Amino acid sequence: MRMDMQKPQISVSITRAAGAPVNPTRGELEKLFARTWALVPKKKRPETQGSTRLLVDVHLQGDEEMARLNWAHMKHRGPTDVLAFNLDEFDPERKGFSLGEIVIGFETAKREATERKLPVTEELSRYCVHGFLHLLGYEDDTAAQQRTMFEVQEKALNVR
Repeated sequence: MRMDMQKPQISVSITRAAGAPVNPTRGELEKLFARTWALVPKKKRPETQGSTRLLVDVHLQGDEEMARLNWAHMKHRGPTDVLAFNLDEFDPERKGFSLGEIVIGFETAKREATERKLPVTEELSRYCVHGFLHLLGYEDDTAAQQRTMFEVQEKALNVR
């Protein structure tokens, strides 16, 4: 059975490594994830064991930690922009369904934002939405999957 609620309560926890930007804020990400959730077809939404509270943990990390995690989990060398780890389990202590963790490379976001002449906050928000979509089951291994995922991602960001 899939989760049919249109507007769940999404609770975001953020940890920031030294030097990480203070934006986007927890509240901004909660709104952004709620907007993203609304764009995702009901059939793509995960089963949440009846919970109306969804939990997402976001970690902003520097290049060194991102490279370590990228090697440990993906066997890819060097830092990366986003890693997402699904949990898909009820967290009784936090009284909600934990979708998982999103780890964002804030130094990669800064470089990419500079290159693309975008605000760093916009690029970080993009990475967060991208990770959130991965937690909801979206993949980007093929060109078709990328198009589908990026379309939802950019609509959620209201960029297009």
